[in-house]
Amino acid sequence: MISAIVPTLGAAGRLARLLPSVRASLAASGQASEVLVVDDGATLAPVPEGARVVPLDPARGYGPAVNAGARAAAGDLLLVLNDDVRLDPDCVARLAAALPEREVFAVVPAILSPLAGCGDEAGKAGRWRAGWVEIEEAAAGARGPTLYPVGCCFLCRRASFLELGGYDESFSPYFWEDVDLGWRAWRRGLATLRVPEARCHHEGSATIGGFAMEQRLAAWQRNRTLFHLLALADPGRRAACFGALAAQALFDGRPAALGGVAEGLAAFAAGRAPAAGGLDDDEILARSRTA
Repeated sequence: MISAIVPTLGAAGRLARLLPSVRASLAASGQASEVLVVDDGATLAPVPEGARVVPLDPARGYGPAVNAGARAAAGDLLLVLNDDVRLDPDCVARLAAALPEREVFAVVPAILSPLAGCGDEAGKAGRWRAGWVEIEEAAAGARGPTLYPVGCCFLCRRASFLELGGYDESFSPYFWEDVDLGWRAWRRGLATLRVPEARCHHEGSATIGGFAMEQRLAAWQRNRTLFHLLALADPGRRAACFGALAAQALFDGRPAALGGVAEGLAAFAAGRAPAAGGLDDDEILARSRTA
């Protein structure tokens, strides 16, 4: 059974417009399915047709909302979606056919979006530069690895998602939580694969459009800082990252960015233990890169 998990912050209009494509793609897969709309903040009205609503009160952000949906799901497969995506009719069937039993955490479709310079958000490569893992678009016409499952659309096994601990909720409300999830999966040797013949259409940042740009900048800087402190295992890379943070503190004059870095340091001090064991940082960057 496939459980589609759709977190939303009261976007009844978008859901009414786009959920029919999700239900149609699930039905075309030939598998039993359900749609769980996680109502982040418990303000959604009316209830979307054909969906079970999981209220989350108070609002907690994208990662916690997906985690709540995963815990409530009845399916052995999770289709994780944003509330601003439309699926091609054969998208779910193609993803399900491409998900092997072992050594793969998640499969992602082509995510066609105006946000991506190459037109497809799904392909991501990590490059080490000046103390940071820089995320780059990685266009590809064939199946292959990618650094992480972009949160707006991916399919995985529920058991794998729960064994990884789901999204780390310290990244709430948004940004970098999907990078962190994919990195943790790679650390265990579990790949994320692109399946470009499956197609998803993403409207682009509709779910965070109500937040001011300074809020988004602070959240991005906070969670980039948090990701690096949690994810990097190599002592040399961690030292380089601390050097990059020091340089930013000295030369970045944007109050929102510096406030975000400070919040990231505080979240790290209160969060989970840094990475240890499994694939090393170089192996993750190499294996997750499309040839």
